[in-house]
Amino acid sequence: MILHLGDDVSVHSADIIAIIDLTQSQSAVTGAMLSEIRRQNRILARQGITAKSAVICAGARRPGGATENPRVYLSPISTTTLAQRAHERAYPAASAAQNRTEDAVQEEEE
Repeated sequence: MILHLGDDVSVHSADIIAIIDLTQSQSAVTGAMLSEIRRQNRILARQGITAKSAVICAGARRPGGATENPRVYLSPISTTTLAQRAHERAYPAASAAQNRTEDAVQEEEE
């Protein structure tokens, strides 16, 4: 499955290791990790975007089992929206059933 991160960037959802909310305060460990990744120039982002989340992805797989270093993509999309997109793509039937349930509840309230 492909997950669109915004700003014309998409990644394979199987490669996602973590999605970090950049709008909230971070632990010392998370801050140190992001600083080290930034120092190693492994953060990928377009100039001028206001990042709301950081998506950490496994490195690209190469023949023979070797992998590149993990990459971090900065996204202008919130972690909540990214998580919803990932869930909808992974479980389309469950998402459709949830939408039908929400529609039924809304109709009863009217």
